[in-house]
Parts: sequence; structure tokens; C-alpha cells
Amino acid sequence: MKVLLFDLDCTLYPPENDIFLSMGIRITEYIQRLLNITQAEAAVIRDRYWKKYGLTLIGLIRNHSIDPEDFLHYVHDVDIEKNIKPNPDLAKKLTQIPLKKILFTNSCRYYAGKVLYVLGLFECFEKPIIDIRHMQFFPKPHPNAYKTILNYFQLTGDQCIMVDDSFDNLKTAVSFGMQTIWVGKGECPKFFDGHAARPDLIVDEIMQLIGIKCAS
Repeated sequence: MKVLLFDLDCTLYPPENDIFLSMGIRITEYIQRLLNITQAEAAVIRDRYWKKYGLTLIGLIRNHSIDPEDFLHYVHDVDIEKNIKPNPDLAKKLTQIPLKKILFTNSCRYYAGKVLYVLGLFECFEKPIIDIRHMQFFPKPHPNAYKTILNYFQLTGDQCIMVDDSFDNLKTAVSFGMQTIWVGKGECPKFFDGHAARPDLIVDEIMQLIGIKCAS
């Protein structure tokens, strides 16, 4: 039986949403305050660490010995209810998929749970949420993150379908033998198994991949 591994940000809600932008601004502010530098300099460091480590937080831990809890609390202190609206249609469709659904996110569990709750999707997913703490601060696309979730749920890669908006995250998933669905606008690489241009099309792609028709 297959298991679905879902990313959160820009996967279960659209990237046009301001909440992801708000967190990016708060990351820059955190670096600016930490290092006593300009906003422009902080933005350069944020992007550099994100490209090098897969998550700005990891660069700050390794290069500046920050307390990750302080960072996570500051960055995720955003107005979720203002920026995210319930999606009852997606919730209804997700319940039609006869597979376990697990949230696999580089964010923190508190924030991720609240986003799911506001979207109306909290009950659709198995617990616990696999977050950056659970991954021992090895974020996707680092292979250790995938080993963590597979070991915790006693799964093999070929039992999983991963749904994510990141090419890099899905490439690592492929290396573990997982099937993959990319969420995003544009041309989908041929080595992914499915493509949903926006969140409300995810379920149709999953159903097609597993050979089940979605109820109307």
C-alpha cells in the first residue's frame, strides 16, 4: 500500500499567498538583528545559506551557533488566519484518497499544524507531523531527512508518493525510489510521475497515478 508524503508551504496552499513572503521578511530581520548588518546584507546571507544548506536556519546554526528554537519562534510568528483561507474542497478530495497522508515539512510542527487547521486539513493527516526538529535539523533535500521519515513510519521508498513544489526535494525522493508529483506552474521534468499546476489539482493527479477515479 502506498503512503503519501506532502510538503506544506506552496504545496497545500498557493505560492501567491503572502504568508511565505512574510516569513522570508522575518528571516531577513532575524539575520539583520543577529549580525547587526543592513537589510540588504542580511538578504544576501539568507539566500546564500538557503542555496548552500537547503535551509537558512542550518547556515545560521553552523556558522553563528544560534539557538534554533529562537529562530523558529521568531520566523513563524506570522498571522496565519489573515493570509490563509479554509479549503473545504481540498479537504473533501483528500478524504477520497484511500492512502495514509503524512506531512513532511522543513518548517516547525506548531506552525505546520496551525496552517493545516486553518486550511481545514488537520484531520486528513497522520500524526506526528514530520518537521525540521524531527529531522534533527537535516532539511529536505538532505537524504537524512528522508531516512528519518522512512525509518519512523517503517516504510521503504517504493511505498511512497511524494508531493512537493521543490525540484530538489523531489529529485532526492526519486533517488529513494519514491514516485513524485510536482506542484507548480511551468513545464514538468519528465522524471517526475505527475504534475499539478496548483493545489486544488493535486488529488486528481494522485488518483490518476494510483489508478482510482476521483468522485465528483
